[in-house]
Amino acid sequence: MASGTPQPFNVIVIGAGSTGLLLAQGLKQNGIPCTVYEREDHTTYQNRSREWGMTLHWGAEYLSKCIPPDLVASINDNICCDPFFKGKLTSLPIYNGATGDKLFEMEGMDPRRVSRKKLRTFLSQGIDVQYGKRLASVTVDADAGDAVTAVFEDGTSASGSLLVGCDGAHSTVRRFLVGEELAKEEIMDIQMFNVSCTFPPEIAEYLRSIHPIFKHSYHPDNFTWWNSIQDVADPDKPETWLFQNLLSWPGSPRPEDLPDQASRLQFWRDRVSRYAEPWATIGKHLPDDLAFPTDRTVVWKPDMDWSSSPLWPRVTLAGDAAHAIPPFRGQGLNNALQDAAKLIDELSAVPPGSKTLSEAVAEYEKEMKERALLEMKVSVLQAETVHNWARLMEAPFIKHGMNKYQEEKQEQEEEKKKKKQEAN
Repeated sequence: MASGTPQPFNVIVIGAGSTGLLLAQGLKQNGIPCTVYEREDHTTYQNRSREWGMTLHWGAEYLSKCIPPDLVASINDNICCDPFFKGKLTSLPIYNGATGDKLFEMEGMDPRRVSRKKLRTFLSQGIDVQYGKRLASVTVDADAGDAVTAVFEDGTSASGSLLVGCDGAHSTVRRFLVGEELAKEEIMDIQMFNVSCTFPPEIAEYLRSIHPIFKHSYHPDNFTWWNSIQDVADPDKPETWLFQNLLSWPGSPRPEDLPDQASRLQFWRDRVSRYAEPWATIGKHLPDDLAFPTDRTVVWKPDMDWSSSPLWPRVTLAGDAAHAIPPFRGQGLNNALQDAAKLIDELSAVPPGSKTLSEAVAEYEKEMKERALLEMKVSVLQAETVHNWARLMEAPFIKHGMNKYQEEKQEQEEEKKKKKQEAN
């Protein structure tokens, strides 16, 4: 890129997850050139052995906002774990794992389970994705019009006006932007198994008959157990239906205490006798050949000012790279979708000159950080309370469900309620 030569505004996106692909879709709609670089090779990316669902609710409007009109009508058929379920829900039931009694309903805005794999496939349509591009370095060259350049481990490079790190909770871009120490994730002492599997047809039909989307329990022994539909390829073949199971607990055993697959599966099965239906049946029918790691719960908060970084404003973050939110309130995907929509809105003002890049990135980061830090506070509390039976009724979703947490609105409502009670 020659010094002083104006270049078309273009964006480099690192990471072909939901955030990066939606961002690319929205930029394309606004006529802004964009290329997505994914570290995994195409075969690995398309055939990951691990697959899971995500809960889409209040973020759905941002998904629809960023994609072409011809794709909007086909969203549900293409991304939902069970595309054959056409109902509309306003809440999801939560049960006592020990007794099977319903504890309460968790409110949400038409909550749907969407497949991580299906969503990525859907959002990749028409997008230039370069695979096998593992990031090695990021630089900004003042002699080249402040272009940002990404160099990859295969020796290739790409230059652009802006680089957006959408590369997940363990973001490489984040390390370059804020430094190794500040980029480190916080590890919560909450472990989890997360795996999908099929069941015998009669068990699959039994599970689906209880609730069309999911069955979720909290146990007095401080365990949570989530079972949900992950994929229904054919509604007439229950033996092919895939179910996601997530078991989580605080403290020990930790990953190092469960070094192999046999010990993990045995630990899970040892819990089954403590559970009521349907979790007892689920546990008894977990396949012997299940393979899954012990995952830790990671958190990263954007509670710092990185505008002094030599890479800013040519580098910013979105999605899990910008805010790694604990998964126990279903907020990660929805906030990531809003990140993409907000950044698209800001960047669309740059090419016509309505805003400078610095102004656009600063406005995006201000809104994103405020929203993410507010949700982080709530989701961390949620993670702590749902793994402590004595504190379960303090869990944020008792008051707020899965809805977006808006502190000012909540405080106003609580103040009104308090005044009304005092008046009576």
